Amino acid sequence: MPVTAIADPTRITLYRHQQQLIQAPYKYLDYEYFFLIAGYGSGKTSCDKFMLLSLCQRYFDYPIKIGVLGITITLLKKTLIGDFVRLLISAGIPYLYNKQDNIVQVGAVEIIMIALEYPDDVYAHNFNISIVDELDELPLEKAIAAFKAVQERTRIMLPDGRLPYSLFTTTAQGYRGTYKIIEDLKEQKQKYVKIRASTRDNKSLPQRYIDRLYALYDENERLAYLEGYFINLATGRVYGDYDPGKDYVPNITVGEHEDVMIGQDFNSGFSKGVAKVKRDGTLFAVSTFSFPNIAHAPSIIRSKFPTNPIYWYPDCTSKDIMAGYTSEISNAGIQLRLGSSNPSVSERILFVNKMFKLNKSKVCKAAKDLDTGLRVRQFDDTGKPEKGKGEDAPDHICDANEYVDVRVSKSDPELLALWQMTSSSARRYDNLGAIAS
Repeated sequence: MPVTAIADPTRITLYRHQQQLIQAPYKYLDYEYFFLIAGYGSGKTSCDKFMLLSLCQRYFDYPIKIGVLGITITLLKKTLIGDFVRLLISAGIPYLYNKQDNIVQVGAVEIIMIALEYPDDVYAHNFNISIVDELDELPLEKAIAAFKAVQERTRIMLPDGRLPYSLFTTTAQGYRGTYKIIEDLKEQKQKYVKIRASTRDNKSLPQRYIDRLYALYDENERLAYLEGYFINLATGRVYGDYDPGKDYVPNITVGEHEDVMIGQDFNSGFSKGVAKVKRDGTLFAVSTFSFPNIAHAPSIIRSKFPTNPIYWYPDCTSKDIMAGYTSEISNAGIQLRLGSSNPSVSERILFVNKMFKLNKSKVCKAAKDLDTGLRVRQFDDTGKPEKGKGEDAPDHICDANEYVDVRVSKSDPELLALWQMTSSSARRYDNLGAIAS
């Protein structure tokens, strides 16, 4: 059962792991690091939100600074900060919101948003408290850099004499950044609190949603993504759910007016592309490309599919490249779908695997090089998906496949639910982690 954690006008009750994290800094006064390692949808964002409320109540009249760090500012505004502001409104608590400078002020307390994707930005601030959301979504090196920056800049004593401290709420992504950070703290004999929570601990989740999640993942994935354990997920084949026996299929004929969706990777001299069509809720890879000169790609694609509506989904980091070929793209009648940012590598790989597991993705024999890449790509000795050199390295064609699968599914009602279940967007359910008493 939920346990009442804080008394406030909204009469909120929290689940045990949320209560433990919110109370921990004032139970362990000489500790500086607090971690909530929790499953998808377990209430991490809700915990952060109520932590902010609790801190605003505690220090309302004191000019303290709280850093709130997330993957991007946009994501913070849509999730944690957006929900926090709505909570303030519902509770009738006055606040100021400077959207240009990304600061929310409640009483004398300043809450400053910072993007984890730019760890150096942390050094422009000095904080009393830092709250870091989804640290493990970052690559290992960037996660460690972000932690170091937070460690150095969370250094202002609180007005009640409490040491400055940092909280980290994340879903474990294997032996990555958060695991390495905690192991280093152990080695350095530094004090920290680690709280574990599972998806099932959020009693507000629909049971059917929980059942679907547990059915979707294998044993190790359940332990990491749903139970809050550190598990080595990076061994063997990258695309372990790809089964050539059922997923490598005969060619299909693309209709003259059928939508064609193309994922695009970029490399000098051999930019790889994967063309897909959707049939009965499943994406079929019907063709692949290798463009020696990306300027010629639009005309080559149009020649391959002369009458079809074509949607081109390139690597989102290619904005400068794409800007140089707008006329070629327009003249070929291709609709460019250039997103704002790529999902993390781990998110893309997990999603592609589950597309195969649920028979939502197939590879036609005409896309033989994609079949080969999916069969042979391995994790390297450091636990990262291998990055090869040269045109025949499997990562290039596999990256193109990831771009189209993810981008199409994020905007397709039939596939969107799977994306939401397997990605960090599963944190949308985190806000169900606390209920009104």
